[in-house]
This record gives sequence, structure tokens and C-alpha cells, in this order.
Amino acid sequence: MFLSKISIKRPIMTSMFLIVFIIFGLLAYFGLSLNLMPNIDIPFITVQTVYPGAGPKEIETQISERIEDAVSTIGKIKTISSYSMESVSFVVLEFEMGKDVDIANQEVKDKISSIVNELPTDAFDPVVEKFDIGGESVVDVVFTGSMTARELFSYADKNIKDRFAQIEGAGKVTLIGGEEREIQIKLDNRVVRQNILSIPQLAQIIGAENMDMPAGHFSKDDQEFSVRFEGELESVEQFENIDIPTVFGLKKLDQLAKVSDTGAEVRERTVYFNNLTKNRNDNIIIFNITESSDGNTVELAKGIKKVVKELQEELPPGASLSVISDKSLFIESSVEDTLTNIILGVILTGVVLLFFLHDFRSTLIVALSMPFAIISTFLLMKISGFTMNIMTLMGLSIAVGILVTNSVVVLENIFRHKEMG
Repeated sequence: MFLSKISIKRPIMTSMFLIVFIIFGLLAYFGLSLNLMPNIDIPFITVQTVYPGAGPKEIETQISERIEDAVSTIGKIKTISSYSMESVSFVVLEFEMGKDVDIANQEVKDKISSIVNELPTDAFDPVVEKFDIGGESVVDVVFTGSMTARELFSYADKNIKDRFAQIEGAGKVTLIGGEEREIQIKLDNRVVRQNILSIPQLAQIIGAENMDMPAGHFSKDDQEFSVRFEGELESVEQFENIDIPTVFGLKKLDQLAKVSDTGAEVRERTVYFNNLTKNRNDNIIIFNITESSDGNTVELAKGIKKVVKELQEELPPGASLSVISDKSLFIESSVEDTLTNIILGVILTGVVLLFFLHDFRSTLIVALSMPFAIISTFLLMKISGFTMNIMTLMGLSIAVGILVTNSVVVLENIFRHKEMG
């Protein structure tokens, strides 16, 4: 009643308020992020550690159990599950609902950092990640060309990957396919026994020879210069000339082993088959690009397509980039369909009210209240940090339905009061 009295006594002031809400609501609408589903933080943290060549028993005793002991002191942990497999340890931490996932993620990282030195030296650093329900790739890009698999992977890793990672809203860029360069050193059992070689010691010597390291600094006048030893080896010949101490004196590595510049073992292969043209291509690289937690799926997809066009002009002859999967298209169509249904619902509601009430003025009031309420809600969604997705639009539709029902009840009471008067 209070709002009704003000609206009747001060119609100009009420109209100004409504216009302000509509203007800011429209501005908020164009600034809302589009997503298929709302951002949901599930209280799960995963810790993955790779230990090449280790069996499940070694993985369990040397990695999984130590990680479990380290993270067990973190507060609000509900369950800890570990999976020890060939060469991989996978630990899953489930926290109680209400625990801030970002804080939990940082606490797990701090605990893991404190025990890194206790893990086997050959094990890779543990990777701590929070479970992201929207972590699947937004856009998949295929890179292909007349180059070899190694050249394709090298070019993609050095020239393309960083360009995608720099796009606003991009979270993680993963390369699938190709063949990574690898210098292989193959030893013969007979040579190892004759020279009484220690394989771990040999690996340490080669590793020490193949590394860059800082060497302090020096000053000249009022300037200071950093000094760095460049020791990374780039060719097979440099590896072959490494001096290896044996019981019979120093020997070159090529006297003890066969050094070859080849590709790493391919454990995952990609194949692209175009169903429209019936063409199959085995020599490809796929870029899986996921969005960051605060990213906009649609804007990220537009940025990726823009970068693809720019890179296409810089690629070597015979190479090409093409988008094969775009999640933003489905999101845009889904949101547009939902908005279309809301608009149709407003129109049909107005038609039904006019049919039953036989009062154009009352019908117009209810019909205008619905878009006014919807547009004003966009401002509250923007302020609250919500995204434009199917769930929020469904909630908006329900709210509009309740508004229409209440308006009809109010109008019915008004008509009944007039009849009794």
C-alpha cells in the first residue's frame, strides 16, 4: 500500500525511478557473462604425482602415504582417497560443505610444499588442483601442416600455445598429439659391465653437464651485471663429447652409448576425421583451451577465433589452424532460446489477461510490469556476481510467473471491490 500511494501521488518521481532501473539494467545485461550453468565450487582437491617407472607398491609407500600424512592435519577434511597406479599417485581430498575451495587449495599446496624434499628425486613435482565442474575445454583448435610430427609439436609449443594463453579469460592450454623432441642415450649391457658403469651416476653426470646455472654477478662503475653459465646441450655431438669417468679413465659418451636425436615415446595419438569431406589426418596437434574461473565463455571463444585468424597469416606454407569445437555456440543458442521463451511468455500472458479481464488498461499495467521487473533484475544479477545461464533465467521465469499471479490477484480484488461499491 505504501508503494502504491507514492506511485499514485508522485507519478513523475516513480517514472524516473523506473527509467533509471531500466537503463542500468540494460547496461548490466550487456556486461553479464554468458555460461551454460552457474559457477559451482565443489569441495574436492586432487593431488597428482608422476613417478616414472615405479610400481603401485612403491607409489603407495613412497608418495601416496606421505601425501596423506601431510594433508591429514588440514581442517574440515571429510574423506581422503588415494589411488596408487603404475607410475602415478592420485590423492583426492573431499572437504566439508562450506569450506572455501580456494583456501583449501592453498592449504593443500602449502602442506605438499613442505614434504617435496621427502619424495623420490626422480618423481615429478605434485600437481594440486581443485575440481572444476566447468573445466572442460571451451574451444578445440586443430593445427596441421606438411611438417613432421616433431616439427609440428615444436612449432605449436613455441609459437602458438603462448598466444592462446595470453587471451583474456583463458585458463589452461593443453597440447594433444605430435611428437616431442627427445635425446635418447642407449647403453649396451656388455659395455656397462666391461666399464663397471653405475647407471644412476651416469645419469647425474649427464644431468650436470646439461643445465644452465647462475654464477653471481660483477660490478663495473655504477652498474651491476649478472653472470650465468650456459650449459644446456642442443645437439647430439655435444652429448657425445661428454667426458664419463670409468675405472679405465675418461671416455667420451659416444664410446659407451649410442646417442640419437629422436622423438619421445608416443603414449597418446590424435586423429582428425572430417565427416563432411570424409578426410582423415593423423599428423595434427589439438589445442584444448579452458576458461579461467572468472572468464566469459562467449568472449573467450571470440578472442580465440580472432587469434586464429591472426596466426593463420603467420603460419609456414602448408600449415593451417581451424576451430573444430566451440562450446560457446551451444551456450549462446541455449540462452537465446530461454530469453525467447520468456518474451513469448510475457506476450501470451498479456493476451490471456486481456481475454479474461476485458480491460486494456489493466492488461497493459501487468504486461509492462513483467519486462520492467526482468530488466531491473539484470542489475541485481550484475551486482551479485551472477552469470547469465540457464538456471538464472529459469529462476527469472519463475519469478515473473509469481509476479503475474500476484498482479492478477490484485486486479481481481480491485474489480471485486468496484462491483461491491
